[in-house]
Amino acid sequence: DAMSAHVRVALLALALALWLRKYKLYASSSTPRRKVIVLGAGFAGVQAAIDLRAHCDVEVIDGKEYFEFVPGTLAALAGARPMSMSTFADDAATRAQRAIMVPYAQIFKDKRVKFTCTRGREIDVRDDCVIIRGERSSMEDVRLAYDELIVATGSVYAGVIKSSGVGREMTMQGRMDAYAEARASIVRGNTTTIIVGGGVVGVELAAELAARATKANNGSSVVLLHAGERLLDMLPDHIGSYVTKALIKSGVKVYVGQKYERDGENAFIGVANKNVIRGDYVLMAIGSKPATEFLKRATGDVGENATLDVPLDQLGRIRIDPSTRRVIGVESRVYAVGDVASKPPEHMLASYAHWEAEYVATRIKYHGNAKALAKLGAYVPPPRLMAISLGSFDGVMVWGDRVVATGIVAAMFKALVQFWFIRFLPAPYGVMKMLPHMRCAPRDPARLSPAS
Repeated sequence: DAMSAHVRVALLALALALWLRKYKLYASSSTPRRKVIVLGAGFAGVQAAIDLRAHCDVEVIDGKEYFEFVPGTLAALAGARPMSMSTFADDAATRAQRAIMVPYAQIFKDKRVKFTCTRGREIDVRDDCVIIRGERSSMEDVRLAYDELIVATGSVYAGVIKSSGVGREMTMQGRMDAYAEARASIVRGNTTTIIVGGGVVGVELAAELAARATKANNGSSVVLLHAGERLLDMLPDHIGSYVTKALIKSGVKVYVGQKYERDGENAFIGVANKNVIRGDYVLMAIGSKPATEFLKRATGDVGENATLDVPLDQLGRIRIDPSTRRVIGVESRVYAVGDVASKPPEHMLASYAHWEAEYVATRIKYHGNAKALAKLGAYVPPPRLMAISLGSFDGVMVWGDRVVATGIVAAMFKALVQFWFIRFLPAPYGVMKMLPHMRCAPRDPARLSPAS
């Protein structure tokens, strides 16, 4: 009869609802959505917000209006992208810049994540809320309560590409103007550009500018200075050796093994042998520091509403429990992910920022579910997988401690990485952590040499 039919439909609907809830596709109206605030909208912050938006009320706070794919800034400075030729033509350079910048309004266009741009206003982190201070005394503070807080403010770089003017870097146009000014300084022929710092940033920048100089054939040269014993100190010796040979073959003059003191605006003197290196333009590829200054400001507040006391290491990074990514010494609902967290230098990569954010987002989604949290377990860093660009059509692909590809294959992988991560496509932590770390002996050094 009609009554029994309605009962069957109701039971079927109940069974379906229970099944959906089991697989996290149904949000029970009896369970209020948790409020999550994400400080910082780099790789880690955006990924955490994307993963949580269907489960929590998420608000992201950042000081600028756009996301920038930082690993692509060096190629953009040379007017290039992976698998494309370097050029300083205005239209091509503009396309290269725009390709690595995405407005947050576009990333969070589905409105499930609220985005707030602080525009230089101070942030005060409390144990129950984040306060955005008024820009002027006449403006009221904005107080945002949270159940969970994710600090993902990343690092501040000394600046290969600097923006001049207060607040200029907050907008895409201001950042693009900074690119144009930097290019104008090194586009002239018969000039020598000095790059200080032989980490990944310095190496990639030297390679891009050398490739551009070779193509232009205008008498320009590139010098790379590094205080360490070899380039890419944080990677195994054979990788640094390969990269050094490749740079020298491309015309870069490489100086390692001693510190250099600046002598005037565009010259350096070696501390050990007193050799003098002179150039026409200097690019600093060193000096990054964690963006934690806002956590160091003393307010003098005491009691329950005091500024959150976040422990920092000697470098200013946030001390965390590596197994959960929780901040040590404060409430368990505060996490730190990405470059702002205290962790091994080899984990300061966009891929690790993604995996850490995904892991923390999963922990928050499983709040109150002891069985699911136990199954998730402790955070386990996946193996290092990175691509180092040596020009638009050259590079080195590293898996763990192994060089697994060089030349155009590595350049293709670099292009794929940029395409993938700038769109925040899946790179599932649960799968990546099961890959082998490839900590075996390197290939024969005689075979690991740049192509002639």
